[in-house]
Amino acid sequence: MNRFLLSNLAFLLSVLLSGCAGSSHPRLVTPSEGPIAPRYLEVYSEKQVATLHFPAGVYTLNAVDKIGYYYRAPRKIGEHAGAGSLGREGGIFVSKRDPQKLRGYVYRAGTITHVGNFSRTKHRLFDQDIPAEFSR
Repeated sequence: MNRFLLSNLAFLLSVLLSGCAGSSHPRLVTPSEGPIAPRYLEVYSEKQVATLHFPAGVYTLNAVDKIGYYYRAPRKIGEHAGAGSLGREGGIFVSKRDPQKLRGYVYRAGTITHVGNFSRTKHRLFDQDIPAEFSR
């Protein structure tokens, strides 16, 4: 029993320490701001972090905070739990300091939680408009 409790406590601490980057409420990007970062991030294959499944596709710049940019997923992030699946709002975070540093993010309990390391995931950032059939 003690071993089980310690392993759960260690997991909880690691999630809390690794998931607390940036702001819990980044500022939404408005069209009138002009180009602050590339408008789109394309991810070529699905990425899985624990029970979270981030879809392949074109992510759209949605928000910004002091350390990076938040690109919204083309559809909800799948989270597999127990007897079924949940859809979570989220996407991919790109660091301002190092644009090759990517992490996933999901909204949990009204705040953003950063998860995983997507830096090795094949992707591209771009600005040109995408055809309507590829956007949400």
